[in-house]
Amino acid sequence: SSRDDSSYIGIHFVSPVHKMALVEIIKGTNTGVEAVAKALDYVAQIKKTPIVVNDARYFYANRCILPYVNEGIRMVAEGVAPALIENAAKRMGMPVGPLQLTDEISIDLAVKIAKATKAAMGDAYPESPADDVIFGMAEDGRLGRKSKAGFYSYDDKGKRTGLWDCLAENWPVSDNQPDVTEVQHRLIMSQVLEAIGALDEGVLTDIREGDVAAILGWGFMPWSGGPFSWLDIIGTPKAVGICDDLTAVHGQRFAAPKSLRDLAATGKGYYNRFGAAADAA
Repeated sequence: SSRDDSSYIGIHFVSPVHKMALVEIIKGTNTGVEAVAKALDYVAQIKKTPIVVNDARYFYANRCILPYVNEGIRMVAEGVAPALIENAAKRMGMPVGPLQLTDEISIDLAVKIAKATKAAMGDAYPESPADDVIFGMAEDGRLGRKSKAGFYSYDDKGKRTGLWDCLAENWPVSDNQPDVTEVQHRLIMSQVLEAIGALDEGVLTDIREGDVAAILGWGFMPWSGGPFSWLDIIGTPKAVGICDDLTAVHGQRFAAPKSLRDLAATGKGYYNRFGAAADAA
């Protein structure tokens, strides 16, 4: 083409911008090294932490956040107690539960994202019971923190006063509640499998960037060191076992990717798959 694609680059600030340290630098197919270098310099000047990713829907951070939020809302539709969902997330080290995060993001934005994704993907769009919940909330004018009404109730100053009392009237809480570990596995794996997908597809080019971005970009269990470190902590064979258990009950969205199965078969983790560390250990 006549235009010079080598100088085109994207910069994605993670919301809320004033609080979050992460910035994603997005390369197009023909983006040159000079454009990347200039973007890295700019991000350094504004004292943020950059990662470099290749262009794809949602980039990296949002790709992993949205399924976490979606899984939490889906549980509401299934009758899991909202307090169990939120507390399970916090107990595993997430700074905010998926329902509170939805309120912060705003429910009408969640609706827009769902509609735009559906329009773009057509028949390939994964239908989710979570959509019914967010569409219903939006219709009731419960748009999250900004409208002082969402999954949580708020006082006049916009401070959370607790989960919305009437949630159970719309989505009744089931008599049989899952155990905390199952809820945690669903919430963690919904994020981790997207991180693996981003690596497999070449959106993410470095697992270290994937781990740093997860902690700085959306607060992924900071104690764990990030999704790839977490997989190494529990061991890739155990991770495959968790995926298999979840898939049997909740469906193909939890299926272990081939790359994870192959790694588990060797007994290695993400950080030692290229070295002899596992053999020496």
